[in-house]
Amino acid sequence: MNIYSSNLQKLEVQRRQLEHLWQPTTPAQKIKQASSNLLRNAGQWLVQTLTEGDQLRIWTTETSEGTRWCVRNPVDDMQHQFDSEEALRVWLEQRYYNG
Repeated sequence: MNIYSSNLQKLEVQRRQLEHLWQPTTPAQKIKQASSNLLRNAGQWLVQTLTEGDQLRIWTTETSEGTRWCVRNPVDDMQHQFDSEEALRVWLEQRYYNG
């Protein structure tokens, strides 16, 4: 076998692999992918729900006025927003000591 025929065989294998990758998926494959994504998302939600408990969730958002500090209490599903980290800290301390 010469180098030319060896290269042709490699190219043929690559062509078949690429054709296989670009073939449209069947409806059964689409359903399998969708159900897999649904189960993955449900599992992530379940883990998050079971592990977070009643802990506060704190995050920041950027607005045209600057950074907003947000907090959500999962116990009463209340959300609060603050203009500064210091304001958030004051609220947290009051909540902790009065609470």
